[in-house]
Formats: sequence, C-alpha cells, structure tokens
Amino acid sequence: MRAARDAAGISLSMMAARTHYSKPYLSMVETGKRTATTGVVTAYERVLGIGQLGDDVDRFKVASLVAENTALATELAAGIAGNDPGPLATVQTTHGTDLVIATLVDRGAVARLRRWLDDGDDPVLRVNAAGILAKVPGQFEASHVTAVLGRDPDVRSRYMTAVVARVCGLDWPVAAHFAENPVGFPQPVLVAQRFAREAVSDRDVGARWCAAAMLKALSSVIGR
Repeated sequence: MRAARDAAGISLSMMAARTHYSKPYLSMVETGKRTATTGVVTAYERVLGIGQLGDDVDRFKVASLVAENTALATELAAGIAGNDPGPLATVQTTHGTDLVIATLVDRGAVARLRRWLDDGDDPVLRVNAAGILAKVPGQFEASHVTAVLGRDPDVRSRYMTAVVARVCGLDWPVAAHFAENPVGFPQPVLVAQRFAREAVSDRDVGARWCAAAMLKALSSVIGR
C-alpha cells in the first residue's frame, strides 16, 4: 500500500485527508503494525483510482501501474495546474496515465479540465480532459463526461477506440475499425463478455459509457 501511494506521489498526510483516517493509523497499517481492514483497502483503492489491493499480486500490479505512469502523469498534472493545455493536446494519453493524473488534480485543475473539455479547439485536448475527469475519485464528473460523449463525435470516437483497444487487446487502427463497426467483431459473445465487465467498472465513467454503447451495438449479433 505504501509503495502504491509513494509511486502516485501522494504523501501520507494527503492520503489521511482524502480517506478520513488518521495519519498515525495509516502509518501503522502501512508498516504492518495494524491490520489493513477492508475499509482501509477500499479507501486506498478509491484515492489511487486503480486496481484492487486485496492480495500481494494485486498490490504489485497497482504499484507497477502507478510507477510506470507517474513521471508523465506528474508532468501533465503540473501543466494542468499551470493552466497550460498544450501538453494534453499533443497525444492521447493512456488509461493508466489518466488514472494517476486523476488522483493528483485539485478543484482548480478539475475546473480547467471541464473548460477544456467543453471549449477546447483540439479534439485530443478534449478527449484527454474527458479521460481524466472520468476517473476522478468519487466519479463526481460522471454526468459531465457522459454528456460530452453523447454530443461530441470526435471525443466519442477517440474514447471509444481507446476503450476497445484496451479491453480487447487490439492495435489502435484495428480498434478504431471495430469501434466504428462493432458487428464485425469475430467471436462477438466473447467480446461482449469483456465489455460487460467494463460496463460495471467503478473507476472510469467514460469506459462504462463506451462499453454500454458497444454492448448495445453487439446485441444484434450475439447468439448467431
């Protein structure tokens, strides 16, 4: 748990403030002096916004995912804090990077991301803003993100492609093709099962929305 927190750049004081557990208590949990209860584990999962911390394997996965994306996420979060949309308009960020950024942004940064999502001239900027807002702990930006996915075809297409690529393990061009033509998926039942799991994810409202849309499109061919 400490490794995942450190890798995300979250201090123990910040974790205590975000989880409402005391700093001394969390310190004892992280050092093994107190048992990590289900409530504490769930609180860490919510703040980190990734994975499950229920066992050692999952803890390792969480720490690894955070560590892999921390440097870039920290740089991008600094740009957001400085009101600089440029870095987010360069290339579409990954799911893992968005998850880490979402744990670093404060209310001011969220407000900037909302503005860029609504009014950004570049579709890459808009989809990156959507990706981060979709993963803010607590899912407080859910309605805003889903509204934009419904009305902005550029954001919807890019977000959908990213979800298809990640969930189905496809290269971007192939994922883009199936995002546009879901009924062309081979083994549609297997693909639908994957999207069904994604549709109940509690970490990413954008992925839930896209997965639900894919399931609706696949409904006409499932069972053939």
